[in-house]
Amino acid sequence: MNDNNNIYFKLQQHFNKMPVGIPKSQSGVEIRLLKLLFNEEEAQLAMELNFNLQKLEEIYRRLKNNDISLEELENILEKMYENGTVIRLMNNDEKLYSLAALIPGMYEYQLGRLTPELINIIFQYFEEAYFKKEYNVPGIPQTRTVPIEQAIPIDLPIASYDKIRKIIDISSEIGIMDCICRKAHDMIGDPCKRTDLRETCLTFGAAAKIFYEKGEAKFISKEKAYELIKDFEEAGLVPQVSNSQQPDFICNCCGCCCEVLTNQKRFDRPAELFASNYHAIIDRNLCVGCGVCEERCNMDAISLINGVSEINLGRCIGCGLCIPTCSENAIKLEMNEKETIPPLNIQAAYIDIMKAKVKLAQTNKK
Repeated sequence: MNDNNNIYFKLQQHFNKMPVGIPKSQSGVEIRLLKLLFNEEEAQLAMELNFNLQKLEEIYRRLKNNDISLEELENILEKMYENGTVIRLMNNDEKLYSLAALIPGMYEYQLGRLTPELINIIFQYFEEAYFKKEYNVPGIPQTRTVPIEQAIPIDLPIASYDKIRKIIDISSEIGIMDCICRKAHDMIGDPCKRTDLRETCLTFGAAAKIFYEKGEAKFISKEKAYELIKDFEEAGLVPQVSNSQQPDFICNCCGCCCEVLTNQKRFDRPAELFASNYHAIIDRNLCVGCGVCEERCNMDAISLINGVSEINLGRCIGCGLCIPTCSENAIKLEMNEKETIPPLNIQAAYIDIMKAKVKLAQTNKK
């Protein structure tokens, strides 16, 4: 594979042809990020990959310059898998590879490889370009907020994909791992203000196996997972799952460390950017203005006004964390007027995102 001084610019453009791209920033920080994640040989190879899983032999046949052997190609791909830039799954004894998205994906795969340099670069990129130009643009988020169990009233109709316990029930392997966002903030001297917990990310199925292979997750039972979600609720953490009916993770997030929550909070009406089917409402006649709900809210959606709590529905994402700690039972969860049905699986989500991006591009040309 030939070296190319412009390889990282070409790789950035290659990502932008896929459902989840890496858009340009004004400062060019995305190129610095790509250089940290890929060496030149890996960057060249990455341009032969996409988000669809491919067999090793298929990738080899598509290489423009077959100046490496099949064995050498496999070694490079395995190194990229270790570095968290590609996904590798096993189909019986056959290896399948695909390029990883930035988030969720490459960012989370850096859990065991974080450095202050990488953290500062990726945080700069998230704030400067990614959430403004990519994460929210298609209108189909890659993550989804589900309500905590204690917030769901008996009479509220709720789909199984919005129930944390149901998500755990249907899962095979379950893994628990550190939250990469809190680990990153710890490393740069900005520890979480919400909780001392660090193992707060649940992964399922193939995702759990990947992180287990990398030594970043440990397998747990369903009973243990049920116990943990109660701990996370008490700590005031927002459950966010991959945006599909078959989620492969549940991240339990805070408004001070989570890169999704903190970056979305910068917008005027962040609730419009989340995939959520619920919102909280307050009975002003019951509220005594204790302020506990305001403290529990990770989205700055609740304020005390004239001694009574009020919810800004433009900021409420329907997690329900404010509900079980209300001593007067003044808060309850309601369904949004329009229900959002998540894609069937991750692949379907990528297809929907790609269709939305194509439609948006066609509209902008008119």
